[in-house]
Amino acid sequence: MEAQAPQVKPEIERLYEVFAAPRPAVVEFCDHCVDAADIAPFTTVPLRELSAEQVEKYWLKSGTVGDEAFVRYLLPRVLELIAAGELDVDFFWLRMATGTHERGDERKKRAIEEYFEATPRALAALVEEELRNGKGVDERLAEWLRRPEPLAVLEEAALTGPDPDGALSSAHLVLEAHLWSK
Repeated sequence: MEAQAPQVKPEIERLYEVFAAPRPAVVEFCDHCVDAADIAPFTTVPLRELSAEQVEKYWLKSGTVGDEAFVRYLLPRVLELIAAGELDVDFFWLRMATGTHERGDERKKRAIEEYFEATPRALAALVEEELRNGKGVDERLAEWLRRPEPLAVLEEAALTGPDPDGALSSAHLVLEAHLWSK
């Protein structure tokens, strides 16, 4: 019997569709700071096949690799790896998503919002980073966080799924307090 490939969530497919861009032929980088071998996969490996390890190398040297177009190209894979639990949701990846959301057109903004609605752990990290830590989100994302969907996503995830570190419950409380403060 042949093994079937894992099913990709529709929200992830939408990210790949909305942010579709050809694989870069060249990725600019500082050759004093970065080994060319660490950059090679970005120009030779299909986006959906980049491993978490390869993407992590970008994170480690992000200030010296690529440009804004490269960030938009890489974003669907980053968010897919986060959803799969292969990358941690940290401030850097969140900044990639929120920065792209802020500068994106309506389709891109909605695709990112749909991703957060479908990925409670990422949504919880967004709420913690942006609301609790006071980083501030762009006006559209702040407006979206005030809608009932994000709160419902966190509430359901906290009540029905594993939450060993309490991140989902904590983010739910932070978002709820944010809604009442407006």
